[in-house]
Amino acid sequence: MRRFVLLMIGLSPIIIVTIVLGQAVAAQQPEDPTKGVIYGTVIDQNGQPAKELGLTAYPLGVGLGAILPYTKTDQNGEFHFVRIPWWGRYTVFADDEEAGYSLSATGLNPTKSVTLSPEQPEAEFNLVLPPKAGFLKIHLTNQKTGEPIKAVQVTVMSADNPKSLVFSQSCSSTRTILVPPDKNLFLHVTSWGFREWSEGAGDGKSIRIHSGSRLTLEVELDPAD
Repeated sequence: MRRFVLLMIGLSPIIIVTIVLGQAVAAQQPEDPTKGVIYGTVIDQNGQPAKELGLTAYPLGVGLGAILPYTKTDQNGEFHFVRIPWWGRYTVFADDEEAGYSLSATGLNPTKSVTLSPEQPEAEFNLVLPPKAGFLKIHLTNQKTGEPIKAVQVTVMSADNPKSLVFSQSCSSTRTILVPPDKNLFLHVTSWGFREWSEGAGDGKSIRIHSGSRLTLEVELDPAD
């Protein structure tokens, strides 16, 4: 399965809507003659090769709704993106939620980039991983019945500026959500047909999760009228 990502490329705030697509849909897209290549090595903060880590190549300076190039590192931390479908400027970011990396939580570095063109179709990009995200787990239930609520809407704001959106995400309530590590954040939780979580009303629920650490919250929502 590939992921279709709608990107608002202002970089801050980042709003991500992810839709899972089958191979049949991807196969229907016309072949593009561009055959760009980005290759390099990824190391972690201890200087060790990042093995079997998911990566995404991210085009800079354009508005885009498309399947972004995705690959994984090998046992030596090396990677190759091949057949990149657009010329232009790219950065590469770690895109592996199980490992603790995502665009919304650990971000990308738009100042480090490479440019692909017909004259220079291949480029080297070496990446040092940022700190891992914090892992947030929400046990979401109906306040009146105690029954699980299947879907959740999570909005995370900066505590330094409560009106500054970090990200907003709709997903299954069983999914672990990655949040920026070691930052003071305000959390809002709701679901369709329910009022906002009482502890997150107003500015939001204050949270701070250290890099690689996990926080579990028991959240009960009151059904709307």
